[in-house]
Amino acid sequence: MSRADLSEKSAVIGFDPIERNWVTGTAASASFADAPALAGELLVDDESRAAVATDLGNITNHKPAAVLRPRSADDIAAMVRFCRAHDISVSVRGQAHTTLGQGLSDGLVIENRYLNRIHAIGKDVAEVDAGILWKDLVDAAYERTPRLTPPAVTGYTSLTVGGTLSVGGLGGLVGALNTGLQVDHVRELEVVTGTGDIERCSAERKPDLFEAVLGGLGQCGIITKAVLDLVPATERARTYVLEYTDNADFFRDVRTLIERPVIDHVYAELYSPESAPTHRLYATVLYDPATPPDDQVAAEGLTTAPLIDDTSYLDYVYKIDTLVDGMRETVNWDRLVKPWYDVWLSGAVVEDYVAEVQSQLTARDIGPFGISLLYPQRRSHMTRPYPPVPEANGSDWVFVLDINTVAETPGIDPAFIEEMLDRNDRMFAHARAEYGAVLYPIGSLRFTAQDWRAHYGDKWTAFRAAKTRYDPSGLLARGLHIFDDE
Repeated sequence: MSRADLSEKSAVIGFDPIERNWVTGTAASASFADAPALAGELLVDDESRAAVATDLGNITNHKPAAVLRPRSADDIAAMVRFCRAHDISVSVRGQAHTTLGQGLSDGLVIENRYLNRIHAIGKDVAEVDAGILWKDLVDAAYERTPRLTPPAVTGYTSLTVGGTLSVGGLGGLVGALNTGLQVDHVRELEVVTGTGDIERCSAERKPDLFEAVLGGLGQCGIITKAVLDLVPATERARTYVLEYTDNADFFRDVRTLIERPVIDHVYAELYSPESAPTHRLYATVLYDPATPPDDQVAAEGLTTAPLIDDTSYLDYVYKIDTLVDGMRETVNWDRLVKPWYDVWLSGAVVEDYVAEVQSQLTARDIGPFGISLLYPQRRSHMTRPYPPVPEANGSDWVFVLDINTVAETPGIDPAFIEEMLDRNDRMFAHARAEYGAVLYPIGSLRFTAQDWRAHYGDKWTAFRAAKTRYDPSGLLARGLHIFDDE
């Protein structure tokens, strides 16, 4: 295990999203020379710290004082207790798929991807470490006889279980219509709290901790293990691809397909008004070869005829991974700036909001490697109090709208970042005031503590109580600024 005395000053250079300016400064690093003995590694060398100083967005940069690569929950608990004694902030890093530094820290960063064991797979359940990738769980479950799969799978599967459960976990390509979020399929968790205690929690055991951690943005505990639902998997996926240049026709077909029993999943891509088409809709049926879907029944009554894309189940599940892996090889994906915009909208207003926003989108708003996505989710299947979603307003449907802006070339362009962050702030303020939109917190919105209180609304009191109980020193995930004025 590497240790060193970090009493010297450590440079921190990056963008401060709250103060809204570029900063160059120094931060006092804590001394880790007397840190506890660990089975894993505690690293304080410059290379290890620099490697976790930014996230997918490449907008913010905060080099931590130390990096923990744990071997077990015991390592994490020991370091949380140490950090609490020395008032050192603690953040957890999975695949760092946030875009505005939400998981960064000037103190200790815990690389949870080093907790990466699948402990057991049963007939309808799996127990896994929080650092396992969803892709690895999908592969392992699919190899079982009979084949199994998580009921809700993120569109990009190279994300950690703990990371997506901390946000909510949208079923990007599997689930959503009839399954709820990934947090709706968790039976039990192992959690290290902000006091350094290791707790097992579920809906029956310490339910307040269980609820506060699922979708709780890492504020009340660090997920180290999860017991997750599994369901039977199919062999094939048939997707009906429909293209539109009219927003009303598009939403007419969206509403038809999300209510159609034979359809398992629906999502859409949106483009700028100069594009043709302006909307592309994907509706998928998961099936086995012995019982193929009836194409006429699946596409009956739609305003346009679909193209059909039939693939294996795994090729379908990994289609976005394949796309991102290709961009990683060809356009330096990991270094591109990504000021994303992500919001929940009620089904009662989504058509009007998309019409308004899409009419304003330009090629620059998305970029040559970006994309705008729309995901429907049946609200009645969402069983956890977090993440917050919009009021029903007469509809059982809510939608996540993503405008996944990506810069054209690698490297920091302060003017482009400021332009897009201003755009995001302006768009969200309007969407919240006029359409009741709610943040889906993976994107690049400059939220203050006051914004977070509004975000949680009537859930704020319970969330704050859980924070006080399980992280009384306020060590965890300070980068979100949720409790800055507490």
